[in-house]
Amino acid sequence: MSEHTDSQKFVAVLEIQAAKQRLEAVLFSAERPVGVRYLARRIGQSAQATRHLLESLQADYASRGVHLVQDGQKYFFSIPDKLSPEPVQPKPKVGLSRQAMEILALVITKGELTRKEILELRGVTSDKALVSLLDRRLLTARRDYLKKALVYDLSPELLNRWGFSSRDELLQDIESRRRGL
Repeated sequence: MSEHTDSQKFVAVLEIQAAKQRLEAVLFSAERPVGVRYLARRIGQSAQATRHLLESLQADYASRGVHLVQDGQKYFFSIPDKLSPEPVQPKPKVGLSRQAMEILALVITKGELTRKEILELRGVTSDKALVSLLDRRLLTARRDYLKKALVYDLSPELLNRWGFSSRDELLQDIESRRRGL
């Protein structure tokens, strides 16, 4: 008789585990908090048995990264505030405008240029693009008293970011890439 009782207990434990798994699946798939009666219908148990299963699940999840939370008569899974991931910050725009790229290419190939020289080479004003390049520390500006104007040149920071020690080294790399070496 004891074997029969043991097997009945074993079957009962398996049925409880299966009901808990169904309950867990319903809770995880729910888009919002759900009530006990809804859960009981979904897992095929009585409301009282479902409450006991919910208490058991709450105990199971108490020490985990996810908690089973009761809000009034409804239940849902939640992440504790201390474990909530930080909100993703949008990445700043890193690309350069076409105008800025043209100016950068001119300064790389021609060397130091004034605003007037850039205007003559491009045929259009480039003030906003120059400001953008200066703000990003890709160009430097210095006063040239002989030309009576600001002279724009590649910044050391730009050369360092790109892994070059000088403009000549950069130009040699460009030339070798152009030749396919």
